[in-house]
Amino acid sequence: MDNLILPHKLLSKRQLKWLAQLNIRWTSKPVLLFLTAVLSSVAGISAYNIAKLIQNIRNYLLKRSKNRPLQRGNRIAKQIEVPYKNSTISVDIPYPNYDRISVDNLVFKQYIKEEMLLKDSPGATSFWKAINSRFLNKLFIIWKLILIPKWLDKNSYLLVAQLSLLILRTYLTLLVTKLDGSIVKNLIGLQGKKFIRDIIYWFLLAVPASYTNSSIRYVTKRLSLSFRTNLLRYCHDLYMDNRLVFYKMQFNTNEMLPKEYQLDSKYIDQYLTDDIKQFTSTLASLFTNTGKPFMDLIFFAIYLRDNLGTAGIVGIFTNYFITCWFLRLKAPKFSKMLKKKANLEGIYYNYNLNLIYNAEEISFFKGIPLENRKIKSIFGDLQKQIFKEMVQRFHYGFWEDYILKYTWSCLGYLYSAIPILLAPTSKRTSNSSKNMKNFIVNKRLMLSMADAGSRLMYSIKDVSKLSGYTDRIFTLLLNLHQVHDSGFQYGLDLTNGQQTSLARLPSLRILSSFTNLNHLSSQNMKSLGFINGIIQTNYDGLRLENIPIIVPSPKGANGPKLIESLSFTIKKGNNLLIIGKNGCGKTAFMRCLAGLWPIYEGLLSKPLDSNIMYVPQRPYFLSAGTLRDQIIYPLSSETSKVDDELLIGLLKDVGLEYLFERFNSDLNFRPSIKNDNVTASNGTERDSGNISKNSWFSLLSGGERQKMIIARVLFHNKTYVVLDEPTNAISYDMEDYLFKLLKKRGLTIITISHRSSLEKYHDYCLELVSDLNEKVVELDDEKTSEMPITTHKWKFKNLREDSDDSDSLDDEISDYRHKIRDLYKNHRNTDSEGSSVEDRNELAKEEIKILKNELSKLEELEKRKLEVLNYLDNE
Repeated sequence: MDNLILPHKLLSKRQLKWLAQLNIRWTSKPVLLFLTAVLSSVAGISAYNIAKLIQNIRNYLLKRSKNRPLQRGNRIAKQIEVPYKNSTISVDIPYPNYDRISVDNLVFKQYIKEEMLLKDSPGATSFWKAINSRFLNKLFIIWKLILIPKWLDKNSYLLVAQLSLLILRTYLTLLVTKLDGSIVKNLIGLQGKKFIRDIIYWFLLAVPASYTNSSIRYVTKRLSLSFRTNLLRYCHDLYMDNRLVFYKMQFNTNEMLPKEYQLDSKYIDQYLTDDIKQFTSTLASLFTNTGKPFMDLIFFAIYLRDNLGTAGIVGIFTNYFITCWFLRLKAPKFSKMLKKKANLEGIYYNYNLNLIYNAEEISFFKGIPLENRKIKSIFGDLQKQIFKEMVQRFHYGFWEDYILKYTWSCLGYLYSAIPILLAPTSKRTSNSSKNMKNFIVNKRLMLSMADAGSRLMYSIKDVSKLSGYTDRIFTLLLNLHQVHDSGFQYGLDLTNGQQTSLARLPSLRILSSFTNLNHLSSQNMKSLGFINGIIQTNYDGLRLENIPIIVPSPKGANGPKLIESLSFTIKKGNNLLIIGKNGCGKTAFMRCLAGLWPIYEGLLSKPLDSNIMYVPQRPYFLSAGTLRDQIIYPLSSETSKVDDELLIGLLKDVGLEYLFERFNSDLNFRPSIKNDNVTASNGTERDSGNISKNSWFSLLSGGERQKMIIARVLFHNKTYVVLDEPTNAISYDMEDYLFKLLKKRGLTIITISHRSSLEKYHDYCLELVSDLNEKVVELDDEKTSEMPITTHKWKFKNLREDSDDSDSLDDEISDYRHKIRDLYKNHRNTDSEGSSVEDRNELAKEEIKILKNELSKLEELEKRKLEVLNYLDNE
């Protein structure tokens, strides 16, 4: 009785007697595994609740400490709040480790160096190339640098837990197989008590088996998510960096490297989203899809060796190797098919995205037929690739199913029957129930081995799939490191300098840090097209000395030149106007000043970046941001506390106070679609009316967008502001008011425009001119670098020397309007005073009549001025 599973005091004598007859012992493996599963579940739930309680206390203490940075040893982590269910959870984001990124950069350079040397070396044998698996090398680099960068990483524990669970599941499968044979044996032998005991054991064993299967799925998904988090954060540390990698990726052509390492920046979103997700999920599942079958083969082969003998096991594995070799011959190149399909999917996705973003423009131009043909052509290419893949998978699937499902199963029955068929006749008849048990066990183990072998064969496709995604992820990381390098040369092709002795530099030099080429002379670097300009910061003003504006291209400094060598100087407080026709390089000057384009030659002296604000021609608004976020961008409303009265005052200053009223007087308003209602910051809903659009760009008109950007400029109050076409959607009178407002705030303004009427607000003018017979090419054209571009000359003049002391026409008109407004006001105030002021009223009426006549003349002049300005704009 002492061996029963339950204490005898809790059961009646009849129950104890019944259990004793069933011979159920608490030391049996099913009972012990059942108890272990129950106790581990209780311990796990308790540990989870304790950890959750500690985390809640920790979050509460952090909130009380006013969201101070979280100190972790020598590293400081940034903590953000992420919405989760009906509350938020805190997520720690560690700062990028740039020392580690620099070291990793060397690893990628070394890989490319060895790859190119192996490819170009005449002494490299085909055998060495065969054993040098590029797939494994790439996967090892990603694994070592990103996925599991250290032995005691969290992912290491998850991987060990996954492997341990896989071993446990194999052991449980073996126990279930033995129990299955015992049940059949007892049933045939008509041993009812043992049969019932085995059924009870079966239910008990089902608990740890189910627990193990669920744990494997959970750990696999958790490992996939952890891999994805590490890889995504690593890519974002490179991509969203102060070196503007996300912008400069478009210039990284990599024309000197093999095509497999070239990345089209237009489809980088496909790499950063779907490819990373597919790569991490495939890699995490690969351990389950290959580890479990491999363990089954080892464990079951050891067990079956005692029943089938060494010859039977050798025959089984010989069959596996032969079929594996045959299927390998029939297998198509899954990795290449996957890469090509993913590329076509990215093209199709991006073109649909382009239709969404430019729907209004396409509708105005009636370009639907052309866009329809284009998108059908793109989908046609994708459809052909998918159909080609389906045909190849059909032929391979036939042989795969025929061999793995039917041939191996038939051979499993044959090998399972060998011990029974070869046994003496007397033993067959006397031990029929035992033979049945052995046959059932052998059959199930053979079928399990066949299933394990088939899953290993199926995993060939998973490995090929992983190989394709590994190539794409490695290409992404390679290009990110290349652009992030401090010596990035904007896709410079060194083969352009074949006339020099440096043309023999290996093609891998494109991935090298060109800051290490100090032994090269300045003349040789210039002839090769290297970036040779100098940028000086912390200068109190703006100074350019012999700086040409060159479009970044594989030709480097020998590429298309937009503007001849610029040389001028302006001091703090002096406003500069840059004018010229479309495509003459006005915006290109701003790109060079902001560091988006390189300075190939000359000297650029400018203030610190913290003292300059750049306003591009196309207004940008934070997606899903509040009204407050649009004004204070790039600051965050979560980390920066700004007085509401200040923001409301800025809206009034730029003439947008009605927006604040329109949005229910709520600076935390954000446009959203939720049951056709607008959601305010307090969660309440109100009728959206005509503002139920889901983006700020569609919610605001062109003029309102530009006014909002001016409010953003006033909020940040930088010493220097560079404006690109800041008022081309605003009326002339509002333009006059805004520029006077900016000058009143004491900002040093650098304005890029094609309106010469803005000269009155500036002290200097830089005019970009070209010959009349020359052709100007728009910079937004994708083929700009391949087309001849006009090199523009420039004229720099001092507007203060050419100006007179008389007021402008606009100022005079404004003064007259103020006088008329005051006269009307005085007339209304004196109207109730009776006849004592009749003479004053008559005089006021005469003055108003005279002023109206003068005003009509001035307005006529203003109309003529607008006609001239419009004519100049069109020219």
